[in-house]
Amino acid sequence: MNVRLAAGGLLLVAGAAWAAEPPGLNAPVSDVLTELRRIESAAWHGTIDQVRIELQNLSKARPTEPLLRVYVAWCSMPTDDAWNQLKNVSQIYPDLAWAHYGMGRIYIGWKMRDLAKTSLDLAMKKDPSFYPAMIALGDMARLKDDLDGAETQYRAALAIADDPEAHAGLGLVLIKKGQVDAAKSELVKGIAGWPDQPAALRELVKLQQASKDPELTKNLSALADLQPKDRDVRRLVATMKYDAGDKKGALAEYEKALKLGNPDLETATRMLGMYAELRDVEGEERAANLIASLDKTAVPPLLRVAELREAKKDLEGAEKTLLEALERNRDLADTWYRLGKVSLTKEQPVFALERFRRGGGKSTPRAEDCKAEAKKLEELFKLPAKPAKGSVDRIYGQVAKTLDDVYAARRRANPKLKGSLKVRVKVTAEGIVETSEVVEDTLNDVVLAGHAVFALRDAEFEQKRREPVFEFELGTPVKKGK
Repeated sequence: MNVRLAAGGLLLVAGAAWAAEPPGLNAPVSDVLTELRRIESAAWHGTIDQVRIELQNLSKARPTEPLLRVYVAWCSMPTDDAWNQLKNVSQIYPDLAWAHYGMGRIYIGWKMRDLAKTSLDLAMKKDPSFYPAMIALGDMARLKDDLDGAETQYRAALAIADDPEAHAGLGLVLIKKGQVDAAKSELVKGIAGWPDQPAALRELVKLQQASKDPELTKNLSALADLQPKDRDVRRLVATMKYDAGDKKGALAEYEKALKLGNPDLETATRMLGMYAELRDVEGEERAANLIASLDKTAVPPLLRVAELREAKKDLEGAEKTLLEALERNRDLADTWYRLGKVSLTKEQPVFALERFRRGGGKSTPRAEDCKAEAKKLEELFKLPAKPAKGSVDRIYGQVAKTLDDVYAARRRANPKLKGSLKVRVKVTAEGIVETSEVVEDTLNDVVLAGHAVFALRDAEFEQKRREPVFEFELGTPVKKGK
């Protein structure tokens, strides 16, 4: 930012307005406090850099004005740098109460109470009625739960000036003493005089929420602005907006809370319901995924994600999500049913039948639906009423015959239909078929493939581990086994 001195003060050339002239050394205590609080408010609201530049430029232009150096130090409170700046000022101007007051405030933050008291006593040495130091002493007493001592200091300050920080401090003390009505009155006065006091504002919001005070909305929004990274505040704002009927506003607040990290299941669940009410598909999917990530055993949110993805024709995404749900619980017929339906939509009836059969074997809801769908596909594939049984050669012969019958019927509708089909079957030592899958298909006919796969899948093999590959040349079948 380019600056130059002009008659009457500092001119900010780069399009900015005239800088406000901060109170000078002989200004009333209340005016200086107002400036210090303006600086602190700028820090809360993220505009401190602009204020710091303005004050630094003024201080450089007028190096003999010690209060300007105090203001500059205040821009970095309560850091080591601020302490060093204030210490330098106090050494050059030992009677300047504001430098000692600032150092005392820093010591309080560092929990160095003895040094804090020494600095604040120095601030009051020249003027025992220097009430900012009384307020700071009250803060120190309150933080160590010396409630009576804190109350004495705050009331002493208020006897000198109607100060908003003293009112707020007194309100915080009275809350701890259980004097709720008196506390609320003091907090209201404190926030009215200086809104940017997070600790007092938070307690006031709690009291207003309990009493359903109409001022709650305004103060809660102010608190959220002051502490944008406070998850509890964001959730509170969201709840308030939801209760007021502003669901979109509530969700915006919940999203802000989630970005702060450490998401919780309760918030995610509430968001899922709200997005569903608003028919916001993307938001609902995002919330359901969040729930699934927070609860590693939950299946319903994954089913909802799959449903939403299927609705927007993302069949691969839907299938992937359903398979993830199966990893969490393989005994839910509903998951198998949905997988089967996705397979049908993808025109993969062979996969669909396998999945419907799996679901039909469960004792959970939708098992009967799975059985009904499986029956339809078994009829489509024209599976034999009785399964093939016996040795590999015998089973091959039986399946080849029924497959040839299906082929003849299919060829009447498609005279050019011809080719070969290879199916690999894995059989356990107990004669149970583990898998039956197509490894080569030049027929490209799902009915024929389905018949071969499941006729072999249902076959009753001898008790011997093996992995034969059946090849069918339609219409002269020839077996090749490995």
